Amino acid sequence: MSRMMEAMIRRAKRVKFLKRAYQSAIQPYVQSHISEITPFTPRESGNTSRRINLLVPSINQIHLFGGISTAIQFYNQVLYHFDETKRRIITTDAAPEEHDLISFSEYKVTSPDQDPDLDFQLVPFNDRYNKTIPVGPHDIFIVTSWWTAYFAQRIVQWQSNFYNQEPNKIIYFIQDYEPGFYAWSSQYALADSTYRYLGPQVAVFNSSLLRDYFVNQGYTFKQSYCFEPRLNNLLKSKLIANNETEKKKKILIYGRPSVSRNAFPLIMEALRVWVWKCPNASEWEVISAGEQHEDIGIGNGVIVKSKGKMTLDEYAEELKTSSIGISLMISPHPSYPPLEMAHFGMNVITNNYANKDLSKYHSNIVSLDDISPENIAEKLTDLCIQSPSKPSQREISHFTSLYLGNSSQFDFLRELVNDFK
Repeated sequence: MSRMMEAMIRRAKRVKFLKRAYQSAIQPYVQSHISEITPFTPRESGNTSRRINLLVPSINQIHLFGGISTAIQFYNQVLYHFDETKRRIITTDAAPEEHDLISFSEYKVTSPDQDPDLDFQLVPFNDRYNKTIPVGPHDIFIVTSWWTAYFAQRIVQWQSNFYNQEPNKIIYFIQDYEPGFYAWSSQYALADSTYRYLGPQVAVFNSSLLRDYFVNQGYTFKQSYCFEPRLNNLLKSKLIANNETEKKKKILIYGRPSVSRNAFPLIMEALRVWVWKCPNASEWEVISAGEQHEDIGIGNGVIVKSKGKMTLDEYAEELKTSSIGISLMISPHPSYPPLEMAHFGMNVITNNYANKDLSKYHSNIVSLDDISPENIAEKLTDLCIQSPSKPSQREISHFTSLYLGNSSQFDFLRELVNDFK
């Protein structure tokens, strides 16, 4: 820095308003709020009927896949087992547009400042600062993320105090270990706290693997249930005709740069090692699916081509024709892409985590303890050398029978619902 510039800064610091401007320009912004827990304030409702509420971040089409889609399927199945029950979906993070409501045609969109007597209600409550929402004595809440659980746990306490009743049970639909979405932090602690709630809370886990992880971590719930992954019905219909599809020299990676637990940079570093290690790497096409990003050159003339978020038909075509898959998930949840890839006859590289080892679920899966770039590249090279031209046909395991089965995924619902009657 020049002497003249240093002198100007010293002079600016001596002038009061310039000093404030200088400090605001160079001092770091202090984050003193936790945006996820903007107060969710209840008020008295005239509704005294039982109403099943789904607290979900969004129902917008752009978000309506994976975890949110599974949560809505679960909610609809729960409602099927309740008789003469009102239903209300409350979105906590995003308000739906008109095109987002096509799949929710039975629901009437209402404002949180209203308290209508409707059987089907959809209430956007993302813009809730200084606002309240009506809660009756028999409102039951199904929660789908740590912050929706945080809200419901406090609503139920208010409900108990205001209506002078025992706290209602909460159904906590748990699809991953959410503290792991954050570095050790305020959000980490709050997510963890929702699993330690002392009130009546029923846990529903997406997979026995995830349930067992929670048990191993010492979490306890009043009751708990779990369900196992199922192959999407459209993908299943494509799988039936898959047996004779010719496999190409194509590697399909699950590429989501914005989701840390899917370890996109680690996959890319592994590919940069592989491209010089594998003797015929230049003969292979590498496709990235899951989230749009720029095409990336990895050396030796090989480019990772991004196809982003594909339709199910497009995705099924990639599964049919790709020989090898790489899909990482640094969490105890099994993750769907490795299972989909394996059942479409692809050889798949994924990772172990705690009690998770997907190689026990399908013999087309290689599940690694060491996911260093060098180790992934070595396994990928081995698979490229031995890769078949036809889909890999392996024995049908008990898990595969369930994964491809047609029985109810939530076969515990009658027992769960009976606890609320």
